[in-house]
Amino acid sequence: NNLYGDTSNLAYLVKKLALAEVEVEVINTSLFDKPAFACRDDVDLLYIGPCTERKQEAELEALTPYRDALYSRTESDRITLCTGNAFELFGEKIVRHDATELPALSFWGTYAKRFSRLRFNDSCVGSFDEISVVGFKNQLSHSYGETPAPFLSLSVGSGLNPESSLEGARINRFFATYLLGPLLPLNPLFSAELLKTLSPGAEQVTLPFELDAYNKRLIAIQAK
Repeated sequence: NNLYGDTSNLAYLVKKLALAEVEVEVINTSLFDKPAFACRDDVDLLYIGPCTERKQEAELEALTPYRDALYSRTESDRITLCTGNAFELFGEKIVRHDATELPALSFWGTYAKRFSRLRFNDSCVGSFDEISVVGFKNQLSHSYGETPAPFLSLSVGSGLNPESSLEGARINRFFATYLLGPLLPLNPLFSAELLKTLSPGAEQVTLPFELDAYNKRLIAIQAK
């Protein structure tokens, strides 16, 4: 899906790795393909982006047979990044508008509850270790319960739900967040941490104006 410009996350990493003279293979997986992470041991980064609520249910059905292979990534040094409502795939369940429940992958103890047709929008600033991360939300659900550890502790905006300042989940190098944007081009400092893991030295590559744009965006959201 490219619902919120999400493919730019991969394009951004590929661009930086290319400038660092690192060879990259990108595997695009359709709903009916066996995912590479389930049959290869060289998938250094897995990215799962947001989608519509209808497609989210189909995606969950498609991923369920590979639940163990997915969970093994939480115990490895390989990176997994899930953005938008992909976060909800890894909770215990998704509660639909009609109160019926869809079992999810149960990586952690949250559940998602969908609400009215009026989408919830927010802009956020949070702390990832000592790095400030900015992002945006556009969602038809909130999550409740606990994760092993949050992806971010927010200083601006709402977390898993409007009453929480804790956003997303983090298990080793498995990151899941409601934030959109696309996330990586908006956050060159966080992206540098991923690049450092993927190919040490690639984190030193910078693109024109990216740090200036990041700093201006950070100041603007903090002032809202």
